Amino acid sequence: MAKTDTPKAIYLKDYRPHPYKVEKVNLEFDLDPTKTIITTTLNIIANTDNETADCELVGDNLKLLKVFVNDKELEQGEYRINDSSLTITAPGKSFVLKTIVEINPKGNTALEGLYLSDGTFCTQCEPEGFRRITYFIDRPDNMAIYTTKINADKKLYPILLSNGNKVDSCDLEDGGHSVTWKDPFPKPSYLYALVAGDLGLVSDTYTTGSGRKVDLEIYVDKGNEDQCGHAMLSLKNSMKWDEEVYGLEYDLDIYMIVAVDAFNMGAMENKGLNIFNSQYVLAKPETATDTNFEGVEGVIGHEYFHNWSGNRVTCRDWFQLTLKEGLTVFRDQEFSSDMTNRAVKRIMDVKHLKDAQFREDAGPMSHPIKPKSYIEMNNFYTLTVYEKGAEVIRMVHTLLGPETYRKATDKYFELFDGKAVTTEDFIHAMELASGRDLTQFKLWYDQNGTPTVKANTSYEGDKLTLSLEQSLIDSPNNNEIEALHIPLKLAFYSKTGEQLIVTDEKGKNANEFLLEFRNKSESFTFTGLKEKPVVSLNRGFTAPIILEFEQSTEELATLMAFDTDYYNKWNAIQAMMTVELNQLKGDVSNLSDTFTSSFGKLLENTSDDPYFYGFALALPSQSQLNNDLKICDFDNINNAHKKLTQLIGSKFYDQFEKVYKSINLTEYRVDSKDVGLRKLKNICLKYMTASTKEAALAEVDSSYENATNMTDELNGLSLIINYDHSDNKQKACEKFITKWKDEFLVVNKWFAAQASWEDERCLDLVKELEGHKLFRKDNPNMLRSLYRMFGTNVVAFNRADGEGYKYMVDKILEVDKINPQVASRLATTFSMIKKVDSNRSELMKKQLKRILDCSDTSKDTFEIVSKYLN
Repeated sequence: MAKTDTPKAIYLKDYRPHPYKVEKVNLEFDLDPTKTIITTTLNIIANTDNETADCELVGDNLKLLKVFVNDKELEQGEYRINDSSLTITAPGKSFVLKTIVEINPKGNTALEGLYLSDGTFCTQCEPEGFRRITYFIDRPDNMAIYTTKINADKKLYPILLSNGNKVDSCDLEDGGHSVTWKDPFPKPSYLYALVAGDLGLVSDTYTTGSGRKVDLEIYVDKGNEDQCGHAMLSLKNSMKWDEEVYGLEYDLDIYMIVAVDAFNMGAMENKGLNIFNSQYVLAKPETATDTNFEGVEGVIGHEYFHNWSGNRVTCRDWFQLTLKEGLTVFRDQEFSSDMTNRAVKRIMDVKHLKDAQFREDAGPMSHPIKPKSYIEMNNFYTLTVYEKGAEVIRMVHTLLGPETYRKATDKYFELFDGKAVTTEDFIHAMELASGRDLTQFKLWYDQNGTPTVKANTSYEGDKLTLSLEQSLIDSPNNNEIEALHIPLKLAFYSKTGEQLIVTDEKGKNANEFLLEFRNKSESFTFTGLKEKPVVSLNRGFTAPIILEFEQSTEELATLMAFDTDYYNKWNAIQAMMTVELNQLKGDVSNLSDTFTSSFGKLLENTSDDPYFYGFALALPSQSQLNNDLKICDFDNINNAHKKLTQLIGSKFYDQFEKVYKSINLTEYRVDSKDVGLRKLKNICLKYMTASTKEAALAEVDSSYENATNMTDELNGLSLIINYDHSDNKQKACEKFITKWKDEFLVVNKWFAAQASWEDERCLDLVKELEGHKLFRKDNPNMLRSLYRMFGTNVVAFNRADGEGYKYMVDKILEVDKINPQVASRLATTFSMIKKVDSNRSELMKKQLKRILDCSDTSKDTFEIVSKYLN
């Protein structure tokens, strides 16, 4: 953009229906890598009685060849066209518009609209990519019936796919062929999809609860068919789960998934034809980690669940994005919880929220889950909209209870099937089914920032009073901060670990209570207590808040040992570790007696739930520790983190070794039990390695050399990279890439493992790696694996000399010219700019200003950087 052309914001308050509506869409594609011709026929009707209204359709990077209205070709002067739109002058109350355009899929490096991914045509139309295919009313409130005819060279592109059901196919002259697809369900343009290529196929069937047989097809690059078994099983489990838990059945005759290597997102829920980033489809033990397997299951479920929460019921406008994404993330979290370990899944989701979304909420990009404005919609596919949005749905589920929540979602889908709606419509359905007034609760959609709840207790006689006070950060996006409706679960424990039955103010006797905290400050009283109890508050993380509640190390030790709520048990472990880390930032160089005793007891109980303990024994991340501070303390936290890891590894070496050697998995299974055992085994090995004992380093080498699955092999490589300071590091990395150079997704793991090296010298390593012959700057996955991973490397990225910041801005400027979406995501690595020390802040600002000084910075990147510098 020219420096004088500052991008303009779009505001929710300005929403208006379009004067016209497209009812039917007929598309015909003549596919060619550089000159694809698209003939589009639209049946359009007026939304108003104004017969003189013009009809404006948007378009981007299109070459208009011809335009017709009611079969009459229009001459220049009978329509208006510019770089972003085609306007038909006063076409009347109903008409048929036909356009013929030419596009260049091969040159589409932004990967929006129709593009080529290693020789395969594919699309990405959410949020506004369809306008790169043809002129259209490209907005989610325009739902239409689509028919697609695809013509292509049969030898080069034997597979031709689009939304809906296949209704026709035939061979053409000159070696071509044609396939026609029709989607019987009205949908917005962002859900449109097309795929054409020479792909391998894995097929299966699923019989719905009503007895309908659905064909299931997964398309991948030939040779990768053996990596689709877990994805297919996950799809069938998703379909069964949605029928059982939500009463929702799939509606088409076929469900297709296509995996491509070049994709800006994780996956896309296009109706009946999901296009996936290959890392969320392909998985086998030799090349995929346990985390990868879990990711495949979760994302497969997420996109399938969108068939109803997003497709059949969709968003009126993009400000309502959390309407579909928050709800669907909650649904996929619950699905994964039922498929794996519910307690660990909840902890993992909360950890991700605290590590990343809380940081977003506290930074310059802070916004409500229903934003009030945006410059580039791509920037609002955020953790706030998705993950915090899911927490808001979870609070609804908590407040209503499982049975009423199910009645409410039934009502939601009944009322709004086939419609484009708003978050208010969703809450309205919840109110209708439950009889509850959720007016105050709706503030969660409109106020940004993470609420802080301060809690204090006083104990006298047999009575305990819990006093709560809530506050929200003051932000330009909040006109007037109002008290939120916050659900909080709590329980009480004796010092010996007994969960107590007490009485609340309403006379209810229970061992767990759900409080509804609705005022700026409020007190709750409980009686029937023979001694001062240990309070377990915000159990299960019932509300996405920062809880300021001082508890002694003795109280934390009680919760660590006895709390039956595994989230709060984990949280107490994290809090105890944080106390130790803070002490180690000073002159203290030993573990406290309370910590030593409590941690030792944890190691004695690991066989109770290996998955939980494999997760719970890990230290709080450096990102989270810095998030918790008003000003980041990168250097001291890094030193304390390394010191505590080493102290724990040395102090408990024998116990770690005993647990480590007791786990002997002879074959790979992806069930929760074995995943947990591998997790526990590898965290033990990490602590052993951190002790720097020669025997531990030898064990890491052996683990790496003899690994029979990618989970253990990659863990071994990562430990060698971070803890082995001999020449073995380079040898191990060279051996790994020599072995896996032909596996694209494993190559990405290799780049990411090295970019995660927690050392300032990692910057030099990353610069070397980007020159590697296998590194591709045109592939989003590789860019994320190296550049994005470096940007999340707290130690290397935040070097005191600012060289990490300079390098990242260099990369953002390069990538922005190729793929603005990926560049804007890289820019979010500067989200801590308001929390770093003054020296680092100035260094960040100096580098970010270089981006705004460029005349051709994309809207995507401009929006992020301008907010950081505001």
